[in-house]
Amino acid sequence: MMLTKFIKRKVRKFKTVLRRKKAKGKLLIACAVAVVLLLLVGMANSRQNIPSVAYSPLLQMVATAESRGNYNAYFSNASNKEIIFTKMSISEVLAWQKEFVRSGNPSSAVGRYQIIQPTLEGLVQELNIHLDSKYDEKLQDKLAIALMERRGSLDFINNKLPANEFAHNLSKEWASLPKVIGNAPESSFYEGDGLNSSLVSSSESLTAVEQFKKHAEEK
Repeated sequence: MMLTKFIKRKVRKFKTVLRRKKAKGKLLIACAVAVVLLLLVGMANSRQNIPSVAYSPLLQMVATAESRGNYNAYFSNASNKEIIFTKMSISEVLAWQKEFVRSGNPSSAVGRYQIIQPTLEGLVQELNIHLDSKYDEKLQDKLAIALMERRGSLDFINNKLPANEFAHNLSKEWASLPKVIGNAPESSFYEGDGLNSSLVSSSESLTAVEQFKKHAEEK
């Protein structure tokens, strides 16, 4: 009798433990499902791309400071009308940039967004752009947007990057923009190199950044 009671107690205890484990297992499954659903909702709410038109405030800010909006500008000659880069192929622009620097000029910056030769070469490879493509207005805008994406435009729109940090990142790409954060926030990230200085205030930069976000959210 004693042995029978002992066995019955053990069986009841085992059943209780088993029920608890099943309940715990169900809870773990429910938690896992909830996590997956939250991730899916987050992915659904995240922007994977931004219409190019939304970049207008940023493109305008950079262009005004870098080239006065001239697609045919080059370093130290924002008003250039003699050399028409917009009718040149990428390979011709790259050749011109190399020769310009070989001639003793300190920068190969060309176009509305003053893209230098190494950066242009990198973009051509990254975006798989044919060297015969024209360095026209549409392509220059596309290249500038690609540089902004490199600097975190998608993270900014998806609230993974604060406005001031995104503005700071842009200053690393374009020397005419202010650092916005850190020491001397109104100065260029490249201040002191003898070539560059900020031509935009921190407030102007942040305003353009916020306008960009507003446009992106409306599209």
